[in-house]
Amino acid sequence: MQGRPAVIPICFALADDDRIVSAIDEKPKTAGPRELRRIRDIRANPSVALVVDHYYEDWEQLGWVQVRGSAAILDPGEAEHRAGAEALTIKYDQYATHDLGSRPMIEITPGSVRSWGSLSQPDP
Repeated sequence: MQGRPAVIPICFALADDDRIVSAIDEKPKTAGPRELRRIRDIRANPSVALVVDHYYEDWEQLGWVQVRGSAAILDPGEAEHRAGAEALTIKYDQYATHDLGSRPMIEITPGSVRSWGSLSQPDP
């Protein structure tokens, strides 16, 4: 798979209004957090793309946002890491029991953003 992009679903949050963060959480993995392919890939080539889709049964409500940017690995103890862990914990109740502060985190700095379709919430 050398040089090919990897597509990995992630949980993410916006931190400081201009960064996207994703935790390397405690779910079972085959490698330690620093040996994961996504970490190795980012260190080798920090160019990334993130697609967030908005699915709805009414297809007139479909939409997506694509963010292309540069990724970095945040290590515990960095100020940006603490802010990212806080943003993720606020967004995802499940992270309240995870020790995000002791694990690396992925940070994406957007370069370009494209979107298509409806990105508003439909009326209830």
